[in-house]
Amino acid sequence: MSKSIKLLIEIGNSKLKASQLHLDAKGDITGMHYIGSHTVKEFCHRPNFGKIGPVDQIVYSNVGNEQNYHHIKALSRKLKVRYQQVSSPTHAFGVTNSYDSPKKLGVDRWLAFLAAYKDALAPVVVIDIGTAMTVDLVDADGCHIGGWINPGFRLMNLALTEHTALVRGGGHHGEELSFGTQTKECVQNGCRAALAGTILYAIEKAKSQFDGVQPVLYLTGGGINHLPPEIKKLGKYRPHLVLEGLSLYVNSSN
Repeated sequence: MSKSIKLLIEIGNSKLKASQLHLDAKGDITGMHYIGSHTVKEFCHRPNFGKIGPVDQIVYSNVGNEQNYHHIKALSRKLKVRYQQVSSPTHAFGVTNSYDSPKKLGVDRWLAFLAAYKDALAPVVVIDIGTAMTVDLVDADGCHIGGWINPGFRLMNLALTEHTALVRGGGHHGEELSFGTQTKECVQNGCRAALAGTILYAIEKAKSQFDGVQPVLYLTGGGINHLPPEIKKLGKYRPHLVLEGLSLYVNSSN
């Protein structure tokens, strides 16, 4: 049996993230190499073979348009490899989905809290900030308690700037979350405060759900950059948590 490389692809609302998953001759994972964020069409129809490498399988998840299936199919033909799509099940890897219709739970959420629980083997709160902000709780027995979905940083900014006459946002912000003295600064930091407040409240609510046990906090997604340092340090930052979840499906019957 020879070594192999799998191509993991997480398709989001706007772009995809990809990584190589390296396995040894026994099929055990030896490492994961992140190969960047790309537009779906560019990555799938004009693949950079040198960057993707000699992969022998595609394992992917998709929360974007159903059309993305055809893009992945095109990529598989170009790479001459098979592909596998992962969706949200009722139960897998010791974790139970709380949704009555399991597939309606966004697969990105499923993979993120699956990876977090498998890493912690303890109650977890998983925060993913991208276009949307998602919060998910998993207890010590691997049961998904439920979650929240909020607007992400950019959507909150747009809601204010597009629906008010004189409010303007945009621009860069610093690390510190301060009280603004100009409208743009007030908008930026108000939205950041909303993200931070959601996280703090989620931790407290989780402790009450877990009989006072402090959950392990996992943070992922590009929007984590909008959090102030004192909030970031409360949790483990795992930028590729969804891809970590995808890796569990490689060589697995789940």
